[in-house]
Amino acid sequence: MCRAVLLLVLLLAAALAPAREPLRIIASGIPPLSFTRDGAITGYCVELIRELQRRVGDTTHIELMPWARAYRMGMDGANVVLLCPKRTPEREPRFKWVGPVLESESMFYALRRSRIHLSSLNEARALEGILVPRDFYSYQYLRDAGFTNLEPVNSSQTMLAMLLAGRRPVMVLDREQLPALLEQAGADADQVEPVLKLMSIQSYFTFALDAPDSQVAQWQQALDRMKRDGALARLQRQWFPDGTALLPRR
Repeated sequence: MCRAVLLLVLLLAAALAPAREPLRIIASGIPPLSFTRDGAITGYCVELIRELQRRVGDTTHIELMPWARAYRMGMDGANVVLLCPKRTPEREPRFKWVGPVLESESMFYALRRSRIHLSSLNEARALEGILVPRDFYSYQYLRDAGFTNLEPVNSSQTMLAMLLAGRRPVMVLDREQLPALLEQAGADADQVEPVLKLMSIQSYFTFALDAPDSQVAQWQQALDRMKRDGALARLQRQWFPDGTALLPRR
């Protein structure tokens, strides 16, 4: 009798428990990682997640929206997978992580004609202004490091336009993003040059904290198989033939 009552209570609890929202996979407009081409969403991170979907049997539609909005949704606990955010100490406890899928170098860039050369972050502190996207990890990092000469902007496109116009001496950007950004702006590749490395950092896919561990493990195992069978390396060579992105070390 007691067992029957206990079983009934458990069944009722399961029935009354709120169902998780359907999974959403969200990318941001950051070429060449994720962007729209001829009306279709594509990019390195998009094609990678599609291959993982194929391997785990997932058919979720991939959405594209501004990074700030997507990041807020992920932090609010929605059943969301974010494509390729950088894994930082500040973000670490907010998500479950699958990866790494990419290793980037974040650089200070200046106009070649400016003849700016930096040998340390202390020299960067003395500049008139540093352009950096306000919602990127690099802004958080420099702000937390005590930089008082940051010029936060709403988008990488705005940042590059301001640099090309000479409104500020340097900008901060990940290496793999620069070629596509220059092409969009109609600028020559040799107009901008790196003047100081800020850091190396890795990108991952994120799941919500309440995502089942078994689900996260399934996607991680699929990614690990891609690394072993060479599929990840082939995808990176396709999207980064100039070597601007590095294979993850692990």
